[in-house]
Amino acid sequence: MENNFEQANLFELGSYTTQVTYSSTSFTGQPQLNYRDAGNNYTFVGEDVSFRETEIGQLITVTLESGAADAPPATFTLVLPEVNVMPQSGGTQIQVPGILTTTRSLFGGPKLGAEKTYSTINLQGTAQFVNF
Repeated sequence: MENNFEQANLFELGSYTTQVTYSSTSFTGQPQLNYRDAGNNYTFVGEDVSFRETEIGQLITVTLESGAADAPPATFTLVLPEVNVMPQSGGTQIQVPGILTTTRSLFGGPKLGAEKTYSTINLQGTAQFVNF
């Protein structure tokens, strides 16, 4: 029996406070990540989305705040395993972590303690294969 699986390329994920949609490719051929929480709505395309393959899965990272103005630098990282799905299906249910990383301001020089803090978001939703 032959497996006709495809690698998922569209992920629609959410929690009580955060919604994330990630496609490894889009109509333009570039990756796209949409991030929405209670006060923000961001869209990242192409080079604004960084990738790193690791032992725990692919880490997809975007910069939410660059540290300008009053907001400390902040990133969001989506941890995605490879997900095999049936083509032309409604997708497969998955549960993955998202990690918000905030870097403490170094204004005035280094300070005692951790320079980064982490907040984990439990995201649930679907992974599917879509022909763009």
